[in-house]
Amino acid sequence: MNRADAPAADVRDAPDRGVGEEVEDDGDMAAQARFALETLAELDGGSGVSLPRLAKRTGLRVSVLLRLYTLMSDARVGDAQGPGWVRLHVDEDGRWIARITLAGRGDSADDGPAQTTT
Repeated sequence: MNRADAPAADVRDAPDRGVGEEVEDDGDMAAQARFALETLAELDGGSGVSLPRLAKRTGLRVSVLLRLYTLMSDARVGDAQGPGWVRLHVDEDGRWIARITLAGRGDSADDGPAQTTT
């Protein structure tokens, strides 16, 4: 499934899962994406969350989270611009860090892609 096949509404309309309830890597990308976004929203206190920590909490592999969060970022894949719900970066220690944006939290004041800050 690519971004063109999975509009933004698909992620938010996927079945709810509780924290600690593992998501099988069964190809249900929309459910995985929703769970990954909800977990990030819960754990991100403003400084971001490492992908290994998110992987441990969700039961998903880091590579799966990296793929999902990249699709939820403002990255451009082909002709499609991502929704800007997540910002990914590598910190000074070489760890991948994910941050949820206002758009990812559902703040209607931030409808555009995430703004990159340094």
